[in-house]
Amino acid sequence: MMASSHIIVGGATWFYVSTRLGMPFDAAAFGVAILGSLAPDIDHPKSTLGQWVKPLSLLVSAIFGHRGITHSTLAIAACLWFLHEHAAYSHIIIPFLVGYLTHLAGDLLTPAGLPLLWPIKRRRNFALPILKTGGFSEQLAVTLLAGWMISGLFQGGWPPLPFERPWRSVVAAAQGYFGEGKEVAGPPPLPPRKPPEAGRNRPLRG
Repeated sequence: MMASSHIIVGGATWFYVSTRLGMPFDAAAFGVAILGSLAPDIDHPKSTLGQWVKPLSLLVSAIFGHRGITHSTLAIAACLWFLHEHAAYSHIIIPFLVGYLTHLAGDLLTPAGLPLLWPIKRRRNFALPILKTGGFSEQLAVTLLAGWMISGLFQGGWPPLPFERPWRSVVAAAQGYFGEGKEVAGPPPLPPRKPPEAGRNRPLRG
């Protein structure tokens, strides 16, 4: 995906996540999320971030190449480890990680895919090639996703995605099948006994 697409999706995703968590808008966290959305391409000197820190980008590119370690599960594990070890800075690390993951998710949808199993020499790139970098499909997907996320900020809530309602129906059906989320039905109540009529006696026989 193009840098502009990564920025839009990364920033919009952080808007969505932070609002769902009840967090007030933080310009610093938003900027860190955008930085995280560009971070994986630090291994490419001609990328947006690579041009900002060209000496570092040239070094990373020379050692690992483009779409190497920075686009692998090893990089994700490193981010999670850093978050665990420096939990006091979670307000900065989490938005960075969110932006980073949106970048990898976007690249996963392109034909080039991601070397998730790096550093295996004969690594296999995993891909769900439904978007063409710089093409109409990418622009449409980015516009729809970003518009859906940002619209929730002004409407006070997000409209459901197409797959949310079926998923909720499946969950509700499963809960009903296993008896979760409702009281256990007891035996049916006994019918009320008819009280005896006062002042009325049966005549004696004999």
